[in-house]
Amino acid sequence: MTATPDPEVHVYRVGVLALAEGPPIVPIGVVDLLRKSQLLGPGERRIDVLLISGGPSTTVNCNGGIELRCDATIGEAPDLDLLIVPAIDPDIVTNLGANAAAIALVRKVYEGGGDVASVCTGAFILGAAGVLRGRVATTHWAFQPLFAALYPEVRLAPEAVLVDTGRVITSGGATSFLNLTLLLVERLLGRDVGRAASRMFLVDVNKSPQSAYAGLHAQKNHGDQQILAIQQRIEAGLDGDLTIPALARVAGMSARTFTRRFQSATGASPLSYIQQARIEAARRVLETTDERVSAVAARFQYADVSAFRRIFVRTTGLAPAEYRARYGKRTPPSWVSAIKPI
Repeated sequence: MTATPDPEVHVYRVGVLALAEGPPIVPIGVVDLLRKSQLLGPGERRIDVLLISGGPSTTVNCNGGIELRCDATIGEAPDLDLLIVPAIDPDIVTNLGANAAAIALVRKVYEGGGDVASVCTGAFILGAAGVLRGRVATTHWAFQPLFAALYPEVRLAPEAVLVDTGRVITSGGATSFLNLTLLLVERLLGRDVGRAASRMFLVDVNKSPQSAYAGLHAQKNHGDQQILAIQQRIEAGLDGDLTIPALARVAGMSARTFTRRFQSATGASPLSYIQQARIEAARRVLETTDERVSAVAARFQYADVSAFRRIFVRTTGLAPAEYRARYGKRTPPSWVSAIKPI
């Protein structure tokens, strides 16, 4: 005897894509969080979660040799209220070409009235499907320059962990899928369930901006060996003479030619790159020592500690003291080591 659906229960059909050679943590994590979160609610709403293969087989080979068994193939996908797209890194352009079916499914779900969401570099799939045109979006900080080049019609929010524009939601890098999933739980199952899930699964909904995680990522695969040598010199000698004339002499160019070549190769001006390198080095000091902020500022040639703080906030989204509190030496009660020193 087939059970009759309860007319008082609203069911949301959610599809989570699993893509070949993609990181398995995202589809597995999203499906698990969605399924477990609904156990925390009163049962008036329910999420029917389907893991959907991005290919013709229900078995997907993810990176690391991990196989995922899916509920359906992309060709068998039913009508969905929401489709979630995982990351496609590391070779974005190649993987975009290999996932034409996923791009088509995103377009189909959206045009059919469903919502779409992406995790990390899954935003490239949404961009290719055209659903981000004219919208604000985010993606992993390391891939933002490529995203901006491929989709100039999309307004990037580089610091955002989540960008919610209603029917389209994008999230930042890697584990931001946790924040995205909790937002979806709150939307589909209610705010109280979302908060309960945050507490149950120990997810900090007030995650730092992506700029707090971003490293020095100006291009180094540009092929200009003279400029690459200068980049390495800058990063290795932050206490040396890093004026434009001095760097230009080392590169064997005029100051004007050097500035133009550096900008063309790296996408950043020499002064901007030097500042990024100094802040990156300051972050490492804040993470690993108890050195006073004023001393850290002086170490990297910031005579005015207030100016250092302003630049640090502009670069990372956090004040130096806040950054150290989040990413400095691990301390109790959140971290306890029972390992005896050797």
